[in-house]
Amino acid sequence: RVFFTSIMKLHLNGAVAEFEGVLTIAGLLSRHQLKPESVVVEYNYKVPPKSDYSSIELKDGDTVEIVKFMGGG
Repeated sequence: RVFFTSIMKLHLNGAVAEFEGVLTIAGLLSRHQLKPESVVVEYNYKVPPKSDYSSIELKDGDTVEIVKFMGGG
């Protein structure tokens, strides 16, 4: 049997990034070692509630912008 793995292309912070398989916003943050409480995610030009991050499945061609809060003074 032959299995095909689908490659998904996302527009991530202005660049094209490729991922395999099913990926949620929560999974994307985890892959980049980012905590949901320290970022804001814009998904297809809207800001979903953090409570939806684990249920929103990303699809080929989606646009995701991740803004990380930085401390400083």
